[in-house]
Amino acid sequence: MLENISLYFEYLWKGIIYALQLNPSAYEFVITYPQSKWVVFGIIFLAGVATLLGQSVVLFLNRVRGGRFFFSLVVNGLMFIISYFVWGAIIYIAGRFLFQENVTFGSMFRLVGLSTAPLIFGFFILIPWMGPFLGKVLNVWSFLILINVVQFQFESGFWGALLCVGLGWLLMNLLSNTIGKPIIAVRNRIWRRVTGSSMDATAQDILIQFSTDKGASTMVEGGKQ
Repeated sequence: MLENISLYFEYLWKGIIYALQLNPSAYEFVITYPQSKWVVFGIIFLAGVATLLGQSVVLFLNRVRGGRFFFSLVVNGLMFIISYFVWGAIIYIAGRFLFQENVTFGSMFRLVGLSTAPLIFGFFILIPWMGPFLGKVLNVWSFLILINVVQFQFESGFWGALLCVGLGWLLMNLLSNTIGKPIIAVRNRIWRRVTGSSMDATAQDILIQFSTDKGASTMVEGGKQ
């Protein structure tokens, strides 16, 4: 039991490192071994947790505390898996339409899941000043991995892979604004039930709260002296 758990985390660590390096060994492992889906699930889950940790200021502003904070991390990780399952399906459809290659959906989903590896560092978004920039770097990194896996899976060039991802993005937006609306509503309802918050607070709300906080008032008064 312990040996299997240790082996899983070893594969998980290697999967993350190889994906970050755009190492084809990770892609070959994912395609060759169907059980690699559990490693990919782990990567996507950790990416979802880390991404929400990077936005934990918003969670605290929405008064999500204690156990609900922990469950909100778990729920976001699971939602990440579901959202990347849909994203993998869309990339699969776009790729089959463009390239006519005989690939399986399972391998495509697992490869797309590897693109979330950089988002495991999403908690760095909390760093003052540098946070937004680091967030953009992680998203670009993730995008490059996605382009790379599409090239690998469909044996296409860079521009073909870019076209595939772009078409997938258009399909995702189309679905989100049509048949996906009821699904998004259900997702938001589950989120409110678990966290007790609708997550309406934005960065602007944070600035407003800070500006009306006693500590901020003290700083302002101190500056006037």
